[in-house]
Amino acid sequence: MRHTDYTRQAAIHFIRARAGGLSSFDVRHNVPYLFAFRVAELLAQFVVCYTVLKMSTFTPAEFAALYAGFEAPISALNCGERCAPHNEHGVPFCCDIRHAVPTAYQAEWEYLQQNSDLWRLWQPQDEGASAELLDQVPEGQVLIACRGHLACQRSFRSLTCRAFPFFPYVTVGGEFIGLSYYWEYEDRCWVVSNLRVVDPLYLAEFVATFDALFERLPEEREVFRYFSSRMRRLFGRRHRAIPLLHRNGGYYRVTPRNGRLRRVDPQKLPRFGVYKIAAAMPFPDE
Repeated sequence: MRHTDYTRQAAIHFIRARAGGLSSFDVRHNVPYLFAFRVAELLAQFVVCYTVLKMSTFTPAEFAALYAGFEAPISALNCGERCAPHNEHGVPFCCDIRHAVPTAYQAEWEYLQQNSDLWRLWQPQDEGASAELLDQVPEGQVLIACRGHLACQRSFRSLTCRAFPFFPYVTVGGEFIGLSYYWEYEDRCWVVSNLRVVDPLYLAEFVATFDALFERLPEEREVFRYFSSRMRRLFGRRHRAIPLLHRNGGYYRVTPRNGRLRRVDPQKLPRFGVYKIAAAMPFPDE
């Protein structure tokens, strides 16, 4: 597959053709996000979250197995408690529909309805915003909202919740080598600024889950390969290395131009926003 710098419409057609539906789309930067995108300046406060999966090939009952294999928390620390104080609403950013509106595939939504009262269909507060937001949702998916982080039922978190803020990083040659993150959240997500805290069990379950998905749905690897190439182009223009949690358990910087991997001490990976400022304080954990 060629890694051409697609125009916006070409990217939309590519993703729809390869994945059976647009996972998401960054209107400003032409980025096909797997979990998040911003839709026009009017919707700058909303981020819609997706997974990329042809759920027409899955039944609701199969989600029990998918969920059971991906239960480990990202960290022993409660990352939501670390980011929530920096949200004016006092809520973890990933659990705040003012920042992230998750989606579920129809089969996943049916499974959640049958087994949990955690989720409801998302109800827009602004008619103008909702029309544009809903227009971005691919066929066969629905926008959902949970009862809030204080009422979370961890066994019934959606796939998007479990993977966030990470996506499977795929090389030019099509090899799934580890995890990188959605840079859209660099300024808000505490985990992105503290990759060293990611639990090895979480990494292993993430890798195993996506290995299984790629084996069953090889076209999904192509979608993530395209997204990874988009990250390489963007980070290359910014003269930045891509942080990578390798599937072997190590931390690396990826050179966007040639894919070179350089092992790095996770303590030396960059921090962002308020977390960068806090790290420079005499007592950064306070």
